[in-house]
Amino acid sequence: MHIRLAQHQDIPKIVSLGKNLFELHHGFDNDYYALEDNFEEFFSDWVRQQLSFSNNILLVAQENNEIVGFISGFIKSLYPWFRVKNVGHIAFLAVSQNYRRKGVGKKLEIELTNRFHAKNIRYIEVYVEEKNTIAQFAWNNYGFGSFKKFLRKTVSL
Repeated sequence: MHIRLAQHQDIPKIVSLGKNLFELHHGFDNDYYALEDNFEEFFSDWVRQQLSFSNNILLVAQENNEIVGFISGFIKSLYPWFRVKNVGHIAFLAVSQNYRRKGVGKKLEIELTNRFHAKNIRYIEVYVEEKNTIAQFAWNNYGFGSFKKFLRKTVSL
């Protein structure tokens, strides 16, 4: 298993993994996580942006020349009145179904943590869908604990 920075030729596989991730979340909330018809175009553009900004880190896990997972993160600025000015934020982690529960996610998380550390980032945050108990268990095993509670309100339109 090799963890490396994503490249432009990886975009189609990253898009496929991302779509699988979001389709899983669709089962948790089919309105909020409903995908646009042109999801692949939007997500491909998003991946290209991740590859072009220095504060973004997009890593892939490669096994036998096949991309089997990815993790994306970025450096997020906090308010100027806090002593901690920046934190690492993990946006997405996705692993191919056949490679789950084999340590791929952990290897991706460790490499992203190392890259944040090299940029003097002390804190790393991730949002987890509260209905996704498997993801919560994984992130807890990676050393993440509860920090804030994210609330949402639905407004009738």
